[in-house]
Amino acid sequence: MHIGIPKLVFNNNQISYEVDITCAQGNRTLWYSLDKSFSDLLCDSGDAALLGMLIPAMLAGEDIHIQGAVSEQLYYNVSGPLQQAIQIIIPSLKKIKIIAEEIDCEQPKRAKGVITGFSAGIDSYCAMADHYYSDVTEAFKVTHLLFNNVGSHGVGGEALFRERSDRLTPHAQALGLPLLIVNSNLHEFYCPEIGFQRTHTLRNTSVALLLQQGIGRYLYASSFSYADTSIGESYDISMSDAVLVPMLSTAMLNAMPTGAQYSRVEKTLRVAEVPDSYTALDVCLGPENASSSANCGKCYKCLRTLNTLEIAGYLDRYESVFDMKNYKRYRSKGFMKILITKKPLSAEVRAYAKEKQFSFPLISHLVALVMRNQK
Repeated sequence: MHIGIPKLVFNNNQISYEVDITCAQGNRTLWYSLDKSFSDLLCDSGDAALLGMLIPAMLAGEDIHIQGAVSEQLYYNVSGPLQQAIQIIIPSLKKIKIIAEEIDCEQPKRAKGVITGFSAGIDSYCAMADHYYSDVTEAFKVTHLLFNNVGSHGVGGEALFRERSDRLTPHAQALGLPLLIVNSNLHEFYCPEIGFQRTHTLRNTSVALLLQQGIGRYLYASSFSYADTSIGESYDISMSDAVLVPMLSTAMLNAMPTGAQYSRVEKTLRVAEVPDSYTALDVCLGPENASSSANCGKCYKCLRTLNTLEIAGYLDRYESVFDMKNYKRYRSKGFMKILITKKPLSAEVRAYAKEKQFSFPLISHLVALVMRNQK
Protein backbone atom coordinates (compact mmCIF):
# COMPACT_ATOMS: atom_id res chain seq x y z
CA MET A 1 0.00 0.00 0.00
CA HIS A 2 1.28 3.44 -0.93
CA ILE A 3 0.08 6.50 1.01
CA GLY A 4 0.87 9.77 -0.73
CA ILE A 5 1.52 13.25 0.63
CA PRO A 6 -1.58 14.73 2.31
CA LYS A 7 -2.93 18.07 1.17
CA LEU A 8 -5.43 20.47 2.67
CA VAL A 9 -8.13 21.57 0.21
CA PHE A 10 -10.70 24.33 0.67
CA ASN A 11 -14.12 23.73 -0.91
CA ASN A 12 -16.84 26.30 -0.20
CA ASN A 13 -17.36 26.25 3.59
CA GLN A 14 -15.37 23.03 4.13
CA ILE A 15 -11.71 22.14 4.41
CA SER A 16 -10.58 18.62 3.53
CA TYR A 17 -7.52 16.56 4.35
CA GLU A 18 -6.95 14.44 1.25
CA VAL A 19 -4.37 11.77 0.49
CA ASP A 20 -4.03 9.34 -2.42
CA ILE A 21 -4.01 5.64 -1.52
CA THR A 22 -2.67 3.00 -3.92
CA CYS A 23 -3.29 -0.61 -2.93
CA ALA A 24 -4.20 -4.00 -4.40
CA GLN A 25 -7.82 -2.87 -4.65
CA GLY A 26 -6.88 0.10 -6.84
CA ASN A 27 -6.29 3.84 -6.52
CA ARG A 28 -8.52 5.92 -4.25
CA THR A 29 -8.43 9.12 -2.25
CA LEU A 30 -8.89 9.03 1.51
CA TRP A 31 -10.47 12.23 2.82
CA TYR A 32 -11.67 13.85 6.02
CA SER A 33 -13.75 17.04 5.88
CA LEU A 34 -14.93 19.64 8.41
CA ASP A 35 -16.02 23.26 8.60
CA LYS A 36 -13.30 25.61 7.38
CA SER A 37 -13.61 27.71 10.55
CA PHE A 38 -11.48 25.00 12.21
CA SER A 39 -8.72 25.11 9.59
CA ASP A 40 -6.24 26.50 12.13
CA LEU A 41 -6.43 23.18 14.02
CA LEU A 42 -5.51 21.01 11.05
CA CYS A 43 -2.15 19.31 10.57
CA ASP A 44 -0.99 18.05 7.17
CA SER A 45 1.26 15.25 8.47
CA GLY A 46 0.80 11.64 7.42
CA ASP A 47 -0.15 10.51 10.94
CA ALA A 48 -3.93 10.42 10.40
CA ALA A 49 -3.68 8.50 7.13
CA LEU A 50 -1.16 6.01 8.53
CA LEU A 51 -3.29 5.13 11.55
CA GLY A 52 -6.52 5.07 9.55
CA MET A 53 -5.11 2.69 6.93
CA LEU A 54 -3.16 0.38 9.26
CA ILE A 55 -5.86 -2.27 9.77
CA PRO A 56 -6.94 -2.42 6.08
CA ALA A 57 -3.26 -2.88 5.12
CA MET A 58 -2.75 -5.57 7.78
CA LEU A 59 -5.86 -7.43 6.64
CA ALA A 60 -4.56 -7.44 3.06
CA GLY A 61 -1.02 -8.25 4.17
CA GLU A 62 0.33 -5.19 2.32
CA ASP A 63 3.35 -3.28 3.61
CA ILE A 64 2.78 0.47 3.89
CA HIS A 65 5.02 2.95 2.09
CA ILE A 66 4.14 6.45 3.26
CA GLN A 67 5.40 9.72 1.80
CA GLY A 68 3.97 12.22 4.26
CA ALA A 69 5.91 13.10 7.41
CA VAL A 70 5.12 10.75 10.30
CA SER A 71 5.62 11.36 14.03
CA GLU A 72 8.53 9.34 15.40
CA GLN A 73 6.49 8.14 18.38
CA LEU A 74 3.55 6.98 16.25
CA TYR A 75 5.91 5.40 13.69
CA TYR A 76 7.59 3.38 16.45
CA ASN A 77 4.31 2.05 17.87
CA VAL A 78 2.63 1.40 14.53
CA SER A 79 5.69 -0.48 13.29
CA GLY A 80 5.68 -3.00 16.13
CA PRO A 81 3.87 -2.85 19.51
CA LEU A 82 0.51 -1.68 18.16
CA GLN A 83 0.45 -4.31 15.43
CA GLN A 84 1.24 -7.05 17.93
CA ALA A 85 -1.63 -5.93 20.18
CA ILE A 86 -4.29 -5.68 17.48
CA GLN A 87 -3.23 -9.00 15.97
CA ILE A 88 -4.25 -10.60 19.26
CA ILE A 89 -7.63 -8.84 19.09
CA ILE A 90 -8.13 -9.60 15.36
CA PRO A 91 -6.12 -12.75 14.55
CA SER A 92 -6.81 -12.50 10.79
CA LEU A 93 -4.49 -9.47 10.57
CA LYS A 94 -0.95 -9.95 9.28
CA LYS A 95 2.25 -8.28 10.44
CA ILE A 96 3.44 -5.71 7.90
CA LYS A 97 6.34 -3.31 7.42
CA ILE A 98 5.97 0.47 7.62
CA ILE A 99 8.35 2.34 5.29
CA ALA A 100 8.27 6.07 6.00
CA GLU A 101 10.11 8.55 3.76
CA GLU A 102 10.13 11.22 6.47
CA ILE A 103 10.09 10.65 10.24
CA ASP A 104 9.49 13.77 12.31
CA CYS A 105 11.77 13.60 15.38
CA GLU A 106 11.05 17.10 16.69
CA GLN A 107 9.52 17.63 20.15
CA PRO A 108 7.31 20.70 19.65
CA LYS A 109 5.26 22.30 22.38
CA ARG A 110 1.79 20.81 22.50
CA ALA A 111 -1.21 22.98 21.74
CA LYS A 112 -3.52 23.75 24.68
CA GLY A 113 -6.73 22.41 23.09
CA VAL A 114 -8.41 19.43 24.77
CA ILE A 115 -10.94 17.45 22.75
CA THR A 116 -13.24 14.52 23.44
CA GLY A 117 -15.74 12.65 21.30
CA PHE A 118 -19.31 13.71 21.99
CA SER A 119 -22.27 11.54 21.03
CA ALA A 120 -24.35 12.47 24.12
CA GLY A 121 -24.11 8.85 25.31
CA ILE A 122 -23.13 7.54 28.74
CA ASP A 123 -19.40 7.32 27.94
CA SER A 124 -19.16 10.82 26.50
CA TYR A 125 -21.24 12.45 29.26
CA CYS A 126 -19.13 10.68 31.87
CA ALA A 127 -16.01 12.11 30.21
CA MET A 128 -17.63 15.54 30.35
CA ALA A 129 -18.59 15.05 34.00
CA ASP A 130 -14.93 14.51 34.82
CA HIS A 131 -13.33 16.95 32.39
CA TYR A 132 -15.79 19.80 32.00
CA TYR A 133 -18.42 19.96 34.73
CA SER A 134 -16.01 19.16 37.56
CA ASP A 135 -13.14 21.16 38.97
CA VAL A 136 -10.29 19.90 36.80
CA THR A 137 -6.94 21.50 35.95
CA GLU A 138 -6.82 23.55 32.75
CA ALA A 139 -4.58 21.07 30.92
CA PHE A 140 -7.33 18.42 31.17
CA LYS A 141 -10.45 20.58 30.80
CA VAL A 142 -12.38 20.01 27.57
CA THR A 143 -12.22 22.91 25.12
CA HIS A 144 -13.64 21.21 21.99
CA LEU A 145 -16.14 18.45 21.18
CA LEU A 146 -15.77 15.98 18.29
CA PHE A 147 -18.36 14.02 16.32
CA ASN A 148 -17.17 11.72 13.52
CA ASN A 149 -18.46 9.78 10.56
CA VAL A 150 -15.92 6.96 10.30
CA GLY A 151 -18.32 4.01 10.30
CA SER A 152 -20.37 4.19 13.51
CA HIS A 153 -23.63 5.08 11.73
CA GLY A 154 -24.06 1.69 10.07
CA VAL A 155 -26.63 1.29 7.32
CA GLY A 156 -27.87 4.81 8.04
CA GLY A 157 -24.57 6.11 6.69
CA GLU A 158 -24.13 9.79 6.02
CA ALA A 159 -27.85 10.59 6.32
CA LEU A 160 -27.92 9.27 9.89
CA PHE A 161 -24.63 11.03 10.63
CA ARG A 162 -26.23 14.33 9.58
CA GLU A 163 -29.39 13.63 11.61
CA ARG A 164 -27.34 12.93 14.71
CA SER A 165 -24.95 15.86 14.28
CA ASP A 166 -27.91 18.21 13.84
CA ARG A 167 -29.32 16.98 17.17
CA LEU A 168 -26.00 17.42 18.93
CA THR A 169 -25.34 20.95 17.70
CA PRO A 170 -27.77 22.80 20.04
CA HIS A 171 -26.46 20.85 23.05
CA ALA A 172 -22.88 21.85 22.21
CA GLN A 173 -24.02 25.45 21.75
CA ALA A 174 -25.69 25.37 25.17
CA LEU A 175 -22.38 24.23 26.66
CA GLY A 176 -20.56 27.03 24.86
CA LEU A 177 -18.10 24.59 23.29
CA PRO A 178 -17.19 24.29 19.59
CA LEU A 179 -18.38 21.03 18.01
CA LEU A 180 -16.17 19.69 15.24
CA ILE A 181 -18.29 17.59 12.86
CA VAL A 182 -15.91 15.50 10.77
CA ASN A 183 -17.11 13.55 7.74
CA SER A 184 -14.89 10.97 6.05
CA ASN A 185 -14.83 8.09 3.60
CA LEU A 186 -12.48 6.10 5.85
CA HIS A 187 -15.16 3.44 6.39
CA GLU A 188 -15.01 2.57 2.68
CA PHE A 189 -11.52 1.11 3.19
CA TYR A 190 -12.79 -1.34 5.85
CA CYS A 191 -14.58 -4.61 5.11
CA PRO A 192 -17.57 -5.99 7.08
CA GLU A 193 -15.58 -8.92 8.49
CA ILE A 194 -13.73 -6.50 10.77
CA GLY A 195 -16.48 -3.98 11.40
CA PHE A 196 -16.66 -0.82 13.45
CA GLN A 197 -16.84 -2.44 16.92
CA ARG A 198 -13.50 -4.16 16.37
CA THR A 199 -11.71 -1.14 14.89
CA HIS A 200 -13.26 2.09 16.22
CA THR A 201 -10.38 3.07 18.51
CA LEU A 202 -7.98 3.47 15.58
CA ARG A 203 -10.61 4.99 13.27
CA ASN A 204 -11.67 7.68 15.73
CA THR A 205 -8.14 8.51 16.85
CA SER A 206 -7.09 8.99 13.22
CA VAL A 207 -9.48 11.97 13.23
CA ALA A 208 -7.88 13.41 16.37
CA LEU A 209 -4.48 13.17 14.66
CA LEU A 210 -5.77 15.59 12.01
CA LEU A 211 -6.10 18.27 14.67
CA GLN A 212 -2.63 18.30 16.22
CA GLN A 213 -1.98 21.90 15.22
CA GLY A 214 -4.53 23.14 17.76
CA ILE A 215 -5.36 20.11 19.91
CA GLY A 216 -2.75 18.76 22.33
CA ARG A 217 -4.83 16.25 24.30
CA TYR A 218 -7.43 13.75 23.09
CA LEU A 219 -9.65 12.14 25.75
CA TYR A 220 -10.97 8.82 24.45
CA ALA A 221 -14.03 7.73 26.42
CA SER A 222 -13.57 4.03 27.14
CA SER A 223 -16.53 1.67 27.45
CA PHE A 224 -14.96 -0.89 29.78
CA SER A 225 -13.48 -0.56 33.24
CA TYR A 226 -9.90 -1.40 34.18
CA ALA A 227 -11.25 -4.56 35.84
CA ASP A 228 -12.57 -5.75 32.47
CA THR A 229 -9.63 -4.58 30.38
CA SER A 230 -7.91 -7.33 28.42
CA ILE A 231 -5.90 -8.00 25.29
CA GLY A 232 -7.49 -10.98 23.60
CA GLU A 233 -9.61 -11.92 20.59
CA SER A 234 -12.71 -9.80 21.03
CA TYR A 235 -15.88 -8.57 19.39
CA ASP A 236 -15.16 -5.08 20.76
CA ILE A 237 -11.77 -3.35 20.70
CA SER A 238 -12.98 -1.17 23.61
CA MET A 239 -11.91 -3.90 26.03
CA SER A 240 -8.31 -2.98 25.13
CA ASP A 241 -8.60 0.83 25.07
CA ALA A 242 -6.63 1.32 28.28
CA VAL A 243 -3.67 -0.38 26.58
CA LEU A 244 -4.11 0.75 22.97
CA VAL A 245 -5.00 4.44 23.22
CA PRO A 246 -1.69 5.66 24.73
CA MET A 247 0.14 3.93 21.83
CA LEU A 248 -1.67 6.25 19.40
CA SER A 249 -0.07 9.41 20.81
CA THR A 250 2.49 11.63 19.11
CA ALA A 251 4.86 14.34 20.31
CA MET A 252 2.06 16.83 19.57
CA LEU A 253 -1.01 14.86 20.67
CA ASN A 254 -1.47 13.05 23.98
CA ALA A 255 -4.13 10.40 23.36
CA MET A 256 -5.41 9.09 26.68
CA PRO A 257 -8.32 6.85 27.71
CA THR A 258 -10.78 8.17 30.24
CA GLY A 259 -13.61 6.55 32.19
CA ALA A 260 -12.01 3.14 32.74
CA GLN A 261 -11.87 3.92 36.46
CA TYR A 262 -15.66 3.41 36.56
CA SER A 263 -17.95 0.45 36.04
CA ARG A 264 -20.86 0.99 33.61
CA VAL A 265 -23.21 1.37 36.56
CA GLU A 266 -20.93 3.97 38.15
CA LYS A 267 -20.77 5.87 34.88
CA THR A 268 -24.55 5.91 34.57
CA LEU A 269 -24.88 7.23 38.13
CA ARG A 270 -22.17 9.84 37.42
CA VAL A 271 -24.06 11.04 34.35
CA ALA A 272 -27.33 11.14 36.31
CA GLU A 273 -25.81 13.98 38.35
CA VAL A 274 -25.37 16.12 35.20
CA PRO A 275 -28.64 18.03 34.61
CA ASP A 276 -27.75 18.79 30.97
CA SER A 277 -28.00 15.06 30.26
CA TYR A 278 -31.67 14.98 31.28
CA THR A 279 -32.68 16.57 27.97
CA ALA A 280 -29.83 15.38 25.77
CA LEU A 281 -28.82 11.80 26.67
CA ASP A 282 -28.73 9.65 23.52
CA VAL A 283 -27.91 5.96 23.90
CA CYS A 284 -30.35 4.47 21.40
CA LEU A 285 -29.56 1.91 18.71
CA GLY A 286 -33.13 1.56 17.46
CA PRO A 287 -34.25 2.74 14.00
CA GLU A 288 -36.44 5.37 15.64
CA ASN A 289 -33.27 7.13 16.71
CA ALA A 290 -32.63 8.23 13.12
CA SER A 291 -35.54 10.64 13.06
CA SER A 292 -36.59 11.28 16.64
CA SER A 293 -35.09 13.15 19.56
CA ALA A 294 -36.31 10.42 21.91
CA ASN A 295 -34.51 7.16 22.69
CA CYS A 296 -36.70 4.20 21.69
CA GLY A 297 -36.83 2.67 25.17
CA LYS A 298 -36.66 -0.93 23.89
CA CYS A 299 -33.27 -1.57 22.22
CA TYR A 300 -30.71 -3.30 24.40
CA LYS A 301 -28.77 -0.10 25.17
CA CYS A 302 -31.93 1.80 26.12
CA LEU A 303 -33.09 -1.09 28.30
CA ARG A 304 -29.73 -1.49 30.08
CA THR A 305 -29.56 2.26 30.76
CA LEU A 306 -33.17 2.53 31.93
CA ASN A 307 -32.94 -0.65 34.03
CA THR A 308 -29.93 0.85 35.82
CA LEU A 309 -31.68 4.20 36.29
CA GLU A 310 -34.76 2.43 37.66
CA ILE A 311 -32.67 0.51 40.20
CA ALA A 312 -31.10 3.83 41.23
CA GLY A 313 -34.48 5.59 41.43
CA TYR A 314 -33.60 8.14 38.70
CA LEU A 315 -36.04 7.23 35.93
CA ASP A 316 -38.04 10.43 36.33
CA ARG A 317 -34.99 12.53 35.38
CA TYR A 318 -35.02 11.15 31.83
CA GLU A 319 -38.74 10.99 31.01
CA SER A 320 -38.38 13.61 28.26
CA VAL A 321 -35.72 11.75 26.25
CA PHE A 322 -36.95 8.13 26.39
CA ASP A 323 -40.12 6.52 25.10
CA MET A 324 -41.37 5.45 28.51
CA LYS A 325 -44.41 3.63 27.07
CA ASN A 326 -42.03 1.31 25.25
CA TYR A 327 -39.95 0.90 28.37
CA LYS A 328 -42.95 -0.20 30.44
CA ARG A 329 -43.67 -2.86 27.80
CA TYR A 330 -40.08 -4.12 27.49
CA ARG A 331 -38.52 -3.49 30.93
CA SER A 332 -39.01 -7.14 32.00
CA LYS A 333 -37.15 -8.27 28.87
CA GLY A 334 -34.28 -5.97 29.79
CA PHE A 335 -34.09 -7.32 33.33
CA MET A 336 -34.27 -10.89 31.99
CA LYS A 337 -31.21 -10.26 29.80
CA ILE A 338 -29.36 -8.78 32.75
CA LEU A 339 -30.13 -11.91 34.78
CA ILE A 340 -28.96 -14.35 32.11
CA THR A 341 -26.16 -12.59 30.20
CA LYS A 342 -22.60 -13.37 31.27
CA LYS A 343 -21.05 -10.19 29.82
CA PRO A 344 -19.33 -7.84 32.31
CA LEU A 345 -21.80 -4.97 31.90
CA SER A 346 -24.77 -7.18 32.88
CA ALA A 347 -22.86 -8.59 35.84
CA GLU A 348 -22.31 -5.03 37.08
CA VAL A 349 -26.04 -4.29 37.00
CA ARG A 350 -26.84 -7.54 38.85
CA ALA A 351 -24.35 -6.63 41.56
CA TYR A 352 -25.78 -3.13 41.84
CA ALA A 353 -29.34 -4.47 42.12
CA LYS A 354 -28.21 -6.75 44.95
CA GLU A 355 -26.54 -3.81 46.70
CA LYS A 356 -29.74 -1.73 46.41
CA GLN A 357 -31.91 -4.73 47.42
CA PHE A 358 -33.85 -4.27 44.18
CA SER A 359 -36.39 -6.94 43.30
CA PHE A 360 -36.36 -7.99 39.65
CA PRO A 361 -39.77 -8.62 38.05
CA LEU A 362 -40.97 -12.19 38.68
CA ILE A 363 -41.51 -12.78 34.95
CA SER A 364 -37.87 -11.85 34.29
CA HIS A 365 -36.71 -14.42 36.84
CA LEU A 366 -38.98 -17.13 35.39
CA VAL A 367 -37.96 -16.57 31.76
CA ALA A 368 -34.30 -16.40 32.71
CA LEU A 369 -34.64 -19.69 34.60
CA VAL A 370 -36.28 -21.42 31.61
CA MET A 371 -33.61 -20.12 29.23
CA ARG A 372 -30.79 -21.28 31.51
CA ASN A 373 -32.34 -24.76 31.76
CA GLN A 374 -32.58 -24.99 27.95
CA LYS A 375 -28.83 -24.52 27.55
